[in-house]
Amino acid sequence: MYRFLIALTFAGLLLLDSALPVRAQSSAPSQSVKVTLQLKWAHQFQFAGYYAAQARGFYRKRGLDVTIKPAVPGSKPMEAVAKGEAEFGVGTTDLLMMRAAGDPVVVLAVIYQHSPLALMLDASSPIHNIHQLARGKIMIAPHETELMAYFAAEGLDINHMNFIEHTFDTDDLRSGHVDAMSMYATDESFEYEREVGPVRLFRPIDGGVDFYGDNLFTTEDVIDKDPEMVRAFREASLEGWRYAMAHPEEIVDYIRATYGNRKSRENLLYEARTSADLILADVVPLGFINPSRWERIAQHYAGLGLLPKDMSLSGFIYRRDTMDDLPDWMPWALVGASITAILALLAGLWLAAFNQRLRREMEERERAQGALAQRTDELEESNSQKDVLLTVIGHDIRNLFNPLLIYAQLLADPNRRLDPKTVHEYGEKLYEAGRNASEVLENLLEWALVRTGQRQTHMETTDLGGLARETAGVYSADASLRGVVLKVEPGAPVKVSVDRHQISTVIRNLVNNALKFTPKGGQVSVSVSHTGTEARVTITDTGIGMDRELIDRVLSGESADLATGSKGEIGTGVGLALCRQLVQVNNGRLSIDPNPSGGTIFTVTLPVLEPPFSGH
Repeated sequence: MYRFLIALTFAGLLLLDSALPVRAQSSAPSQSVKVTLQLKWAHQFQFAGYYAAQARGFYRKRGLDVTIKPAVPGSKPMEAVAKGEAEFGVGTTDLLMMRAAGDPVVVLAVIYQHSPLALMLDASSPIHNIHQLARGKIMIAPHETELMAYFAAEGLDINHMNFIEHTFDTDDLRSGHVDAMSMYATDESFEYEREVGPVRLFRPIDGGVDFYGDNLFTTEDVIDKDPEMVRAFREASLEGWRYAMAHPEEIVDYIRATYGNRKSRENLLYEARTSADLILADVVPLGFINPSRWERIAQHYAGLGLLPKDMSLSGFIYRRDTMDDLPDWMPWALVGASITAILALLAGLWLAAFNQRLRREMEERERAQGALAQRTDELEESNSQKDVLLTVIGHDIRNLFNPLLIYAQLLADPNRRLDPKTVHEYGEKLYEAGRNASEVLENLLEWALVRTGQRQTHMETTDLGGLARETAGVYSADASLRGVVLKVEPGAPVKVSVDRHQISTVIRNLVNNALKFTPKGGQVSVSVSHTGTEARVTITDTGIGMDRELIDRVLSGESADLATGSKGEIGTGVGLALCRQLVQVNNGRLSIDPNPSGGTIFTVTLPVLEPPFSGH
């Protein structure tokens, strides 16, 4: 049976892979092309990806000879690109106003998914909110429309506020000449805190204004003149950014060695760490552009009277070809969803065959001698639990795969003309549904292997706290995307004898379950403790919770129709049934209790192998 499943899955992979469109690969120009990249500020880690592309030869191998120009005081770096003084530039969201004014600028890639722009105050200032600041003196620079949108979102009249021309000198804040100054939270705050003291930051995102940060851009004229060169420059720059985010210390040392010691090494490393939280290269592909997000930003500009309300963004965002308009993961999401559907069907057939075989075995056992009665009882219990999961397959998996079929049909319908925004929305829904179905299928197959004895238990001495930290830590990015705080407290080292894979599966399921059913703004905590003879892993969430009747049904092995997760996930109870089984196999017990503060507390209790470590 396993050979049949593997062969059929492999055939499906070949079929789906052959159906995927092949994206054209850009070829390097036959001779070196000289281009200029105009930065919006002086040399620092803010532009690390471009330095990495230069230092590592990513530009050179694509036939590009790139000059990187820093901005100089009094210059207008974004306008320099529009005037043809540079082919490429790094700009703010004020590119929208340039486009509306007739400059044919085109955004090639977004580097900072969230803007680092903020207002900095000395922490000793009596000003504690943005409305108090409205009475003070604020130093801001040109092209910081994001701050104006922030003030407007907070109901402030910018015509009655006292704005002062930016000197870019923190002494003005230190001396009290101004009450606040605009700055990048990734940069100036480090120097001020080290030289003066703590600061207080007001960020536009606190008022619901979430603009993009640095954007790589060019003009339509440059694209029309040499589209392959533009494609090569964009690809090399993004490759540089991926390298820079993976090797920040190397790029920091390169900046200081190549462009001078204007910033200390500690300052540049601080900038690298804080920039990573805004670039989010581990969450979204570098350069990712969401057209809907640009539309919302344009609406803020229109609200300030800086753009017409009906301004079209056609041509403003770089397009290569139809497939390139889609996120890079979209074709593979379709492949994964289709394979998951095939595997789910095969798993259902396999379990049905297993059901028939098990029933026949039970009938034969019932006719055997009384000495086999205990074995018969075990088989009946196994059959009962299996019937519960078969019920889940017949009911809940159908619900899981309905959205897969619906959105795949919508995307495949040649008669529908879908705009990129709609395609992106359908793709996200398809990806989420496929991932949920994949998780359920994985748990079903794990349960079947354990119940049939094909998954052997290999006990080994393990530090439970380290295992919990390693397993739960991989969900940090998922928690961040959901807006949920994930805290992991491994506690003091404590030895247990367990199957690492099985207990890791238990912790993974419980943490994933807690994140699914905890709304945005909630918290999930994972902690490890011990009493000397027993060790406990406790997963606590502030989600929708479980009533006592539902808890009793889960712990007794009965079918449990769970609720819907915070992102629309359908709960099946399969993961909890698997957790209960695996904890028992490892000589432990699983308990579930309501959280008095709201939510649920899951506790896995295991015997301690020996007294906890007493090391340093």
